[in-house]
Amino acid sequence: MALLMATAKVELSDSEQTVLHDLLAGPMDWEYLLALAERHSLEPLVFLHLHRHGTGLVPSHVMQALRQVSNSIARRTLILAAKLQSISAHLHCRNIEHISYKGPLLAEVCYGNCALRVCNDLDLIVPQSRLAAAREALGEIGFSDQNGLSCAQQAASFRFGFQHPFTAAGGVDLDLHWRVVQKFKSRSLDMDGMWKRVTMARLFDGQVPAFCPEDNLVALCLHAGHHGWMQLSHFCDIAQLLLVHPKLDWEIVSSHLADSNSRRIVYVCWHLLKRHWHAEIPEEMMTRVAADAHVARLARRVETEIWPSPAPVLTTANLRWLVDRSAGEDVGDRLRLLLGSVFWPAIEDFAMFRLPLLLTPLYPMLRVLRLAGKGASS
Repeated sequence: MALLMATAKVELSDSEQTVLHDLLAGPMDWEYLLALAERHSLEPLVFLHLHRHGTGLVPSHVMQALRQVSNSIARRTLILAAKLQSISAHLHCRNIEHISYKGPLLAEVCYGNCALRVCNDLDLIVPQSRLAAAREALGEIGFSDQNGLSCAQQAASFRFGFQHPFTAAGGVDLDLHWRVVQKFKSRSLDMDGMWKRVTMARLFDGQVPAFCPEDNLVALCLHAGHHGWMQLSHFCDIAQLLLVHPKLDWEIVSSHLADSNSRRIVYVCWHLLKRHWHAEIPEEMMTRVAADAHVARLARRVETEIWPSPAPVLTTANLRWLVDRSAGEDVGDRLRLLLGSVFWPAIEDFAMFRLPLLLTPLYPMLRVLRLAGKGASS
């Protein structure tokens, strides 16, 4: 884990190179390292730094394995980047506002090289009022519902969810979002403000709409928290953004954090970023982080229980975990999180229960039944 953490950034200082060299000189479970690198989606960065600084210290079969997977990741990311450009151009032609989120655009802007970030799919955000138009536009260029849902069934997803998966020939997957996370996880997220602050970001020889850096910081923190802070690559994304954009307007950042659940998610991210990536976060912000006594405790759980596991630790639907992780929050926000996590349908529910449009209101109860059945079987 120490070696993985040491390589979870694009550039290493002299002191960080020394730490890495000392780690490589000691005993190492290379198979465990490869499993962790894959689990945390950090293979390209691990390969980059072992290639630069591990000469003679890393077994050849380990370097060969990392080289092969990194080359495969680079090819896929370049394909996704080209696809993103064509999709964005098509949506522009249809006058559909959109924002590229994460993916190859983030890799190019914050990593300086698409090949250094694992990108499994594309993420686009559109206004909720334009979801049907966006779906039709995607259909014109070969995208279809990933789960084979009808338009009526998709309407249920558009009503309850925050993203919907589509796929195209060649294995290109795209998540169409209308929010960054569900509203019950972040009721104060200012999506209207985010749309007003959209910027254009360069991707190769073109430009694609993107969040402004301040909004992107909050979005990436909420994304990391949505997945239970389980993946180091999510923190590497945020750390790289802070390096590339050192002068943020922190009032914009704070404007998204009016509810205690949003603050908890973001503060845990900042605590871990400060501790492990030495991120430059204003002292005023870190004072707010320190004022939440539960942040350090949760961060310690992430460090000791979640990150070292070679298999993903799924926490998002674990009620016991959610009760612990929301401890100390405002009662209303906490209830909203817990009840929303239990009752608010997800894409798995729409895929399992393919109801006609008139029966859409039944989805919350069907979700409860599915979760209860899943709990009983485990």
